[in-house]
Amino acid sequence: MIRKNESLEEMVTRRNKRLMSLFSRHGLNVRLVGDDQKPAVIMDESVVLSCYVKNFDLHFTKEPFSDEIVRTVKLKHDPEITLLEIQEVIEQCRHRPVFRILLKGTDLYLVGYNYLNSEDSVGRYPVFAKHKPKVYFDRSYAEKVAESLTQEEYDIEIV
Repeated sequence: MIRKNESLEEMVTRRNKRLMSLFSRHGLNVRLVGDDQKPAVIMDESVVLSCYVKNFDLHFTKEPFSDEIVRTVKLKHDPEITLLEIQEVIEQCRHRPVFRILLKGTDLYLVGYNYLNSEDSVGRYPVFAKHKPKVYFDRSYAEKVAESLTQEEYDIEIV
């Protein structure tokens, strides 16, 4: 669905806006993370939905990494799917949990890192905030990150 004189990057941006709109127009809390061409859809900061986008089609799959498509939705300006239908398809699929790192005693999550010198990654220090936490798809990796932060004397937990 590339428009005349539209670059691939512009088409991907347009498609991802429609993807976000599909969920937000129905009041569902999602955000896209990762590669713009193959974004992961994080819902309620707790699960990555079993779905993927290809061209302007959103494919919900039975379970993570499955080829079994439960439902396909065309990402049009006004997608032909109701909130109830989205909820039903989400309930039919099995989704992967995501893990976040919480600064204990606060509602602040690890969102990224800053560096004293960004050109050579010297002096890395964590940044905590309330919104858009860094999500980990693998608990063991989140545990390694948490362990390194604990060694730096941050009081954190994985949620």
